[in-house]
Amino acid sequence: MNIGIFSDIHDRLNHLEQAMDYMHQLGCGHFMFLGDCTTPASFRRLLELTRDLPLDAVPGNNDYETAEMRRMASASTAARLHPDHTVITRYGLTFSLSHYPKYALQSFHREEAEITLYGHTHMPEREWQNTRLIANPGEIQGRTGRPGFGVLDTDSRQFTLHSLS
Repeated sequence: MNIGIFSDIHDRLNHLEQAMDYMHQLGCGHFMFLGDCTTPASFRRLLELTRDLPLDAVPGNNDYETAEMRRMASASTAARLHPDHTVITRYGLTFSLSHYPKYALQSFHREEAEITLYGHTHMPEREWQNTRLIANPGEIQGRTGRPGFGVLDTDSRQFTLHSLS
């Protein structure tokens, strides 16, 4: 399964639409969003763009109306808006999801998950430590550089970073 992993939209819907189209082209059948849609309108658009495929999301520090976002996610058959930090199992792998690097680093050092993902810094990063990965897919917004995202192939455990330009 290819999982599209992305963060920090900050209402840049044009970049979100390009990124989601690209992730669909790459065969992503599941999505993980690591926070900072910013507004419920952006979250609604994200839900539309997933095309009813599974979405696991966590809120970020710039998601100001999380109660509304939670309502939208709970009305979806495929979307889940988890707490600020969550550990979930998908496709036989354990994932730690957070917007915040602090929670991700704590989780990674406690070995809570095989795949630890976070956002917030807007900078793409990935580090393998034996069979465990800690990664940040960068940003959709494009504030600090090229908008981009990551794709994890759960079968091969390959994590690739992609940019929109």
